[in-house]
Amino acid sequence: MKEKIICFTLGLSGGDIEKGRASFGQMTEGMHELDVIALSDAMLAATVEEALDQADRTKGGQAPALSGNRVVMVNTQERPLVLQVLRSFKAVLPDPQDLIFAVITDTARTWTFGEYLGHLQREHEYMKTHRPENQPDMKRM
Repeated sequence: MKEKIICFTLGLSGGDIEKGRASFGQMTEGMHELDVIALSDAMLAATVEEALDQADRTKGGQAPALSGNRVVMVNTQERPLVLQVLRSFKAVLPDPQDLIFAVITDTARTWTFGEYLGHLQREHEYMKTHRPENQPDMKRM
């Protein structure tokens, strides 16, 4: 039986989702199933845990417009699979450097999607403006 990996997305078109799913299938040679759910406005008030529990029944819907970010949130802790999901979307999306990619953590499961997305957006903006190599107190590696 194939292991199912659940992802939630924001700001990706149906075509982008299908390209990412197909790319993942090629990378994993069909060994894993990628279930990608586009977030809807109604899902923003749900906790991530609630959405994961209902993933088999959730089809998503019209994605909310939150500051134009494209987000992929993956629910697996297995590093090789996380990297394969990341690479599969980055390989097929335009401007992949602007993609916010996150692993759903135990802490994130307790937040609503609205809270989690706000956190990811703040973190993304911080990382864009505070690169370690630009910080004078960071040691060179």
